[in-house]
Amino acid sequence: MRMRRRMLREMATTVRVSEETRARAAALAGERGTSIGEVVGDALEALEKAEFWRKTKEALQRYPQALDEDPAWERSLRDGLERD
Repeated sequence: MRMRRRMLREMATTVRVSEETRARAAALAGERGTSIGEVVGDALEALEKAEFWRKTKEALQRYPQALDEDPAWERSLRDGLERD
């Protein structure tokens, strides 16, 4: 198990970026006390989240009925049971 983890950590690839982009990533890594790889990973995660929410907002704008009340939920509210 330990060897497998070490092998995964050692696996790397090269991505071409401008010198400016590399310098910005290095500066952020230095400020955060992390590696450039971690900065890139965190940036990708943030971009993926932003893209998910952008697509969600776009879909809800195209299909506003998706926000309509759920009929099953509305019926359950009228079931006569007291709420806690």
